[in-house]
Amino acid sequence: MITKTHFGEVSGKPVEKYTIENQNQTRLSVLTYAGIVQEFSVIDNNERVNLVLSSDRIEGFSENTYNINRVIGRAAGRITKGTWTQDGVTHHVPTNDGENTLHSGPEGVGNQFFVVKSVDEDKNQLQLTYTALESVDGFPGDLDITVTYTLTENDTVDVTFTGHQTKQAGVFNPTVHMYFNLANPGITDLTDHDLFINSDQHLAVNAEKCPTGELIDNAGTPFDLKHHHDLGEILPELKKTTVEQGFDDVFKVPANQDAVAVKVTDRVSGRHVAIHSDRNGIVAFTESQIGNDVKYLNLGESKPWMAVALEAQTLPDSENHPELGDVSIAADETQEYHIQYVYGKYCK
Repeated sequence: MITKTHFGEVSGKPVEKYTIENQNQTRLSVLTYAGIVQEFSVIDNNERVNLVLSSDRIEGFSENTYNINRVIGRAAGRITKGTWTQDGVTHHVPTNDGENTLHSGPEGVGNQFFVVKSVDEDKNQLQLTYTALESVDGFPGDLDITVTYTLTENDTVDVTFTGHQTKQAGVFNPTVHMYFNLANPGITDLTDHDLFINSDQHLAVNAEKCPTGELIDNAGTPFDLKHHHDLGEILPELKKTTVEQGFDDVFKVPANQDAVAVKVTDRVSGRHVAIHSDRNGIVAFTESQIGNDVKYLNLGESKPWMAVALEAQTLPDSENHPELGDVSIAADETQEYHIQYVYGKYCK
């Protein structure tokens, strides 16, 4: 079943919400503004639990800078100085993070309206499209982007990104900036969560959080989430030992759709979400320095460690560090990427 409702306005334009519900009463709600996942909820112990940080008002998404559950593109992450050279051509794109470009700059996909391409109730599927124009965002060429959301009957959210580039070569490295908190309603931090990341190394970054191209071994550090998962122990340690006071880091993972890249688990309820991706990076961000200024959230007044953003993508700034991956897309080329969010629950 798929339903459509009005969800407020951004800059005078109406926002629509499409809600997919499967036979288990699991729901996926997606907004036409920024492709936002407003709800990924399940019925557990006769109570509906939204697994993602959310809001019942569009202002909870549009009036802050945390990109809550937005589709990000053309390129997720930072591009150093907003500059790179591709096929012998040096490109300069608009900056929005000091001298650097974050999540594709001020006119990136995460700030745009999508058009609904199709609604398929038989497949529990919604397709959204947006054309990123060089004349609007400053990136080379034009890029037709289709985002396909599917809610399966076994409570998995499949996201497929399709990009078709025209005019000249460019870049394509999309993600969903999804924030998770799987706890029972009323629990507003991550201290009862485990976080597994299938990673042996994370990216070194400079003082502006731009990758240097180097990789740091995780073993023996709080970044070894492959072997040590308890955020209730790890986050207080990071608060004392890091500038970020938590995670704002990029982990290298296997680019293997069949493998689990990340798994977040609430130990109290047993609820968990495993993330599968066909790309080699996961950004983990625990919004550890957030104040109480983000309004209208489903978990109440904003505060550190309220949720963890888990962004599956190609390692960022590979435009300048080709050893980190390849996000180039040629003129007249079509590329496709996939993310799966697989819900489950451990028996207690």
